[in-house]
Amino acid sequence: MEPRTLYRGDCLDWMRRWADDSADLIYLDPPFNSSTGYDIGVPAGEGGRPRARAFNDTWKWDDSAAERLRRIQEEAGHPAGNAVAGLLHQLGESSMLAYLTYMTERLVEMRRLLKSTGSIYLHCDQTASHYLKVVMDGIFGAGNFRNEVVWSYRTGGVSKRYWPRKHDVLLFYVKTDAYRHRPLQERVLYDKPFFNAQFDEEERPYADVYVRDVWDDIKPIINVSKERLGYPTQKPVALLERIVEASSSPGDMVLDPFCGCGTTMVAAEKLGRRWAGVESSEFAIGLIRERRLKEMGVEAVVEGLPTGNCISL
Repeated sequence: MEPRTLYRGDCLDWMRRWADDSADLIYLDPPFNSSTGYDIGVPAGEGGRPRARAFNDTWKWDDSAAERLRRIQEEAGHPAGNAVAGLLHQLGESSMLAYLTYMTERLVEMRRLLKSTGSIYLHCDQTASHYLKVVMDGIFGAGNFRNEVVWSYRTGGVSKRYWPRKHDVLLFYVKTDAYRHRPLQERVLYDKPFFNAQFDEEERPYADVYVRDVWDDIKPIINVSKERLGYPTQKPVALLERIVEASSSPGDMVLDPFCGCGTTMVAAEKLGRRWAGVESSEFAIGLIRERRLKEMGVEAVVEGLPTGNCISL
């Protein structure tokens, strides 16, 4: 794994080539099993129709899924063997199990790549977060679970039959208890002065408090967002900056195995970290290299494999 490099292809193929203990921080925003097809749209202010289908986050039980399950079952001492056996009993040979076996194979490689001082954040939603946590407990150890961070946001589209589903989940695990973490603070303004209050330049009382596990201060990417590139499920840079700042140090290696339009790369570069990303879409690779990184004055190397089917968000 080389810094400032974008790897085109299946993240599993690439990760199997890399040495143990080579990443300080891993962030992944993989498929969610949302049963949805996502189109590549257009940047904010440009108008027009979607340009192409970016990816289909749909799954089915097929020969490939059955082969993944067989490999997990037959590997002696597989870290997620018991978890997958339980999920098979609960879910049967289903689309959800097809998705979970896909994720299991890749999460095992991520643990191998992670340094003993490292952390991993898996970005997901309510569709499969509970099942993914069972898998990650098996691979990383239940004792190495640190947080279920909730990223809460307000966007359009609500239902009158249930509470609007307006949050994502970040499953934060570490490899060992030697991990490094930097508590972050945010400024909270108050209506009235209080004991030991501080005052800003506008004489408003405030306190600097530690960021907790519900993040409702980071806005999502919407149609009018300045950051919007037209890439489906694009995440804001502020979200990745918070993760990178808290769970790595300048010079550390940050890996995003499903790097999509490169938000992790932008955040890591801005904060002085080394980085590498994997993505199957040539469109996304070009978007990261020719637009996002060149705007920062950064030249990225692109390495490609002839085959691969890693679905990236």
